[in-house]
Amino acid sequence: MLNDIEIRNYWKNGYIILKNIYSTEQVARFRNIIKKEVTKDLGNESRDYQFLEQKHLKDVLSYSGLEEVILNEKLINALNGILDKQVVYWGYSSFRWNEKAYRSFHNDAKNDIECPFTTKYPLLRVGVYLQDHSAFSNGLKIWKGSCNTLKYGRTLLKKIFLEKGTLKYLLPQQLYSSINVELEPGDAVIWNLRTCHSGMPIRVKYFKKISFHPIIENFIEKFFPKLIIRSDVERAVLFSTFGTESKALENYINYNLKHPETINTLSNSTFLNNNLIKEKSEKLGLKLIDILK
Repeated sequence: MLNDIEIRNYWKNGYIILKNIYSTEQVARFRNIIKKEVTKDLGNESRDYQFLEQKHLKDVLSYSGLEEVILNEKLINALNGILDKQVVYWGYSSFRWNEKAYRSFHNDAKNDIECPFTTKYPLLRVGVYLQDHSAFSNGLKIWKGSCNTLKYGRTLLKKIFLEKGTLKYLLPQQLYSSINVELEPGDAVIWNLRTCHSGMPIRVKYFKKISFHPIIENFIEKFFPKLIIRSDVERAVLFSTFGTESKALENYINYNLKHPETINTLSNSTFLNNNLIKEKSEKLGLKLIDILK
């Protein structure tokens, strides 16, 4: 269970790392299952993940051997501590294997209509990276504190004038500094869906601790690829999304249900029909909901 300081830091910084919540055996098993599921259709060549996403994939909880990624006591306790309400899961999860690099500055708070510097967004994402990113590239880049600030494109100008907030919250997310999150196998990182982030950040030789903007990283990869510190194993990662029953969740789900790949994944998933999963979820304090009803 997270303490009060850790919870406050999550809401301040927009993310938190849970260290070593998965065993070495679990990490190896998760990697093997992901590799098997992806390469049986696509081979081991690096590809755009959406090519696979629109085919036969299920949510993570529906794969035998991957249930423990989500049904982890330390993880669910942390989610309950952060959200301080009943945590729900609706099947929005996926995995990646040897994915093509795609770097961009973005957040995932879809259809978010509330003011970010006066409200707490009750949706979050969990990333489980199954290789070392404490010293190697292709982990996760976070803009600390960006969950409390504006993002270009969000229609909140009226809110700016009507709501009271300190001047720093009026700065766009792009002006905040970023960090490359130091993750090791067995860790999980939780970030708020309002938090600005980018996947697959680059670590450069001689400047391992410097976090570059994604535009610069794409430039480095194209013109100076030998400077990049790469891992000697394929990138494998699992993502899952959680929240509380709220207007924000309703808006988020309505947005995602407009996308065929979301409908396909949820239709293929079986977690709601698995009594053992439902029993374990209830015991851990995780509520499963059916959003296709």
